[in-house]
Amino acid sequence: MTKFIKLTNLKDKTIIYINVDCIGHIYAEKEKLAYGQVEKEAHTVVGTTTHNNGGFKVIEPVHVIFTMLEELNQ
Repeated sequence: MTKFIKLTNLKDKTIIYINVDCIGHIYAEKEKLAYGQVEKEAHTVVGTTTHNNGGFKVIEPVHVIFTMLEELNQ
């Protein structure tokens, strides 16, 4: 049975669904400041094995995504 997690896209705050069997990497990106202004918000990148686009930028922190994955495996 295919399992999905529901995440929030950083860019436009839309909901996206990721097939957990296709997750290739998950990592956090820190906030980037330039001249005292936030140039890039802190976010999480979730990459899939089916695309070579660098991954989806989402607002959920890494620990929340890992908790979602653990709950699916129970």
